[in-house]
Amino acid sequence: MKMASHRPFRARPNLHLTLTQQTGSPRNLNAVGPASSRYASPFSTPTVSPLATTSYSPYASAKLKAPSPYGSAMHFTPRQKHKYRRHCRAVLQTIKRMLLTRTTWLLMILMLTMVWWLNGGSEELGAVKLGAAGFGKDLFQDGVTQNMQFFPPSNPKIHYVGRWTPTPNRLRKDGAFPGVYFDIIIKNTTSLYLSLRNSPNQAAVSAAASSAEASPSLSSKGHLSFRPNSANDKPAPPISLLARVDQEEYVLLPKASALVPVCSGSLQHDTVHNIRIIAPMTDDGGRGVIQLEGIWLSKGGYFERIEGLSSSDGSSDGDPLSAQSDEVGEKHRSGLSKLLRGSGHGGRVQHQEILHHEESRDFRDRRKNLEVITDIPGSFGGRNRGKRSGGADGLLAGVMGWEYLLGEMFSVDHTAIGVDGMCLIQECIGGVGHPAGLGDIFFRSGPPDTAYSDLPWMFNVHVPDVLILNLGNSDKTSFDEHSSEYNKTAWDLAERFEDTYVSLIKAIRTLAYPKHPSTIQSERSGYSIYVPNSIPAAVPIFVMRPLRGELEHATQNIVNRIRAAGDKYVYWLDTSGWLDPNSSLDSESSNQDFYLDDSVTPPRWRLTERGNQRTSIFLHMHVCRYLARDGEKCPFLPSEVYEGKVFDPAERDFERYVEGEKEKRLRALFWGEEGAVGLGKAAP
Repeated sequence: MKMASHRPFRARPNLHLTLTQQTGSPRNLNAVGPASSRYASPFSTPTVSPLATTSYSPYASAKLKAPSPYGSAMHFTPRQKHKYRRHCRAVLQTIKRMLLTRTTWLLMILMLTMVWWLNGGSEELGAVKLGAAGFGKDLFQDGVTQNMQFFPPSNPKIHYVGRWTPTPNRLRKDGAFPGVYFDIIIKNTTSLYLSLRNSPNQAAVSAAASSAEASPSLSSKGHLSFRPNSANDKPAPPISLLARVDQEEYVLLPKASALVPVCSGSLQHDTVHNIRIIAPMTDDGGRGVIQLEGIWLSKGGYFERIEGLSSSDGSSDGDPLSAQSDEVGEKHRSGLSKLLRGSGHGGRVQHQEILHHEESRDFRDRRKNLEVITDIPGSFGGRNRGKRSGGADGLLAGVMGWEYLLGEMFSVDHTAIGVDGMCLIQECIGGVGHPAGLGDIFFRSGPPDTAYSDLPWMFNVHVPDVLILNLGNSDKTSFDEHSSEYNKTAWDLAERFEDTYVSLIKAIRTLAYPKHPSTIQSERSGYSIYVPNSIPAAVPIFVMRPLRGELEHATQNIVNRIRAAGDKYVYWLDTSGWLDPNSSLDSESSNQDFYLDDSVTPPRWRLTERGNQRTSIFLHMHVCRYLARDGEKCPFLPSEVYEGKVFDPAERDFERYVEGEKEKRLRALFWGEEGAVGLGKAAP
């Protein structure tokens, strides 16, 4: 069967073109519209359709916009865009539905919280808490101190004793060693308050406390701190204090923090009052810190200069920045430049005249200083037999130690570098502060395990007139308890102790106190001042035999080695017979000198109240000539007790003659002339 030839478009079915309503493009090419909308073309459709522009175009007849040519990319692009837009709409709808669910919000909050916490959120939270606490504290302070005036801790008429560390901006002073204190003399005031940075909410304060101090806030009193933002600069926990007013009984201030009332309206307004504030630190294991921000006095109150302090100690009669100065407000308003010009050349000349006048006084008027280094502080004993508490017995034990009593006997300043249970040697097994030794802590600003142990101490702050070393008790305990771990003989351990002790004394003599304070005072004055011959050329150092006799021979060998090297101002104190080491656990502590404190591991022997008193009394006669105001009233102790004497053959022969005559007379008294004659024959 022969197929008829047709044109190509005849092989196709009839083209039915359906026009959409107001769209300009076919919606469905397979849909068949009504008869009135059919259009069958007898011609083939060209690749570039001219019908789109002719008057008889189906688009023109329907008054519609012609689409792009068929088969071109532009014809299908809108469909592709529409497809991707649909997918985007679907994704957005899904996200929207997810955001409307609680689970999604909880997950997002949890994730954001974790990111915030890992990027310092805990510090920010602590800063907010600290700011809230400081705001409440300042509201309380504003009400109490409304009619009072504030004195910063840098006031030169506040006499600090012990190792106090100032902040770089000098707006706070911190004391970390047990027994630090300060003295002031006040007048024209009825009230006295202490401003401390110690916080009662320290348990809830994080390491971000320093960041709150670095920003202006009410708690900083408008000042800025230049301390680095670190965990070491957070407020310390509350500290228990003792206050003594005019030589009366001590006032107990347990768990002191923020604003501490020492005397609230109980002082005589027109009377001069001597105040001492002590931080015994007996209720926190000796690791407390007092952070002093200032002192509040009544309006019109002021400080007076403490007698015996020279200008080199920081005191001066003229204090242009003190609160009692009438010109301070005017000078601050006029600017710092005027304040500096007001203390220019003329001020320096006047200062030199005052300095010369003060340094020209008798050396007996100088306030003397005693320093003690020990590993068995007397403040850990006392009435409560070592049961550390913040009560009366626990706090008063801080002023019943032998080192404190000895200084009070002479009314001199006294500093104690005492760390209970800390060995002298390094790497001491079982010792406090391992691996450091007490010799390392001596050159630091605070005890071990505190931030202040990282800060070096500046020894030009004060130089003692006498230095007493009482070391060896903790070392001996460690040697006995851990002898197998040391794996050394007792002789080797004793030699190690001796070498460390000798190194410490040489370092003290070379680095810490190379000159006597009287010599330093004379050099600072810049004038030729007569120094009495009774004043030693160097600081006397007394090495005590441990009170219970531990390492007795080692301490004696230490002094012999130092003196053989040429240092004649190092003395050995034989403490044998001072105290009774045989203490019974069943007897009362008032009848013995030691007691065994089993509240620590290992148990340690401590001094009782009687033991502290006896130790200070025996030490009194040895240091009297160096600390007493009038050394001539001290008991006579021949120099041979400490220094020995130069060998003199004639003096030796005379002493032998005297001893021989004594024996001859005794023989003649008991045996008559025959005994005396027999002695003469037997003599060489």
